Amino acid sequence: MLVELYVKVGRMRILSSPEVIESADLIAQRIVDTYLASDKTFLELREMTNNGSIDLFRGFSETCRAEFESLRAQF
Repeated sequence: MLVELYVKVGRMRILSSPEVIESADLIAQRIVDTYLASDKTFLELREMTNNGSIDLFRGFSETCRAEFESLRAQF
């Protein structure tokens, strides 16, 4: 699974802006860090959901949307 993640990030390096690549690299690092972290209790997961810290893809999706809008504006 991690190999697939790095393959996808590698593809992004060819097609995407530096901002998207940087965001993708951050997500990949967070995923690896999550695998290495201790297991969370249900209460800890609920708190992470409530404070937004569990949303790993928010920054990445916002960066991708900005790039998409920028490309769409060019045409």
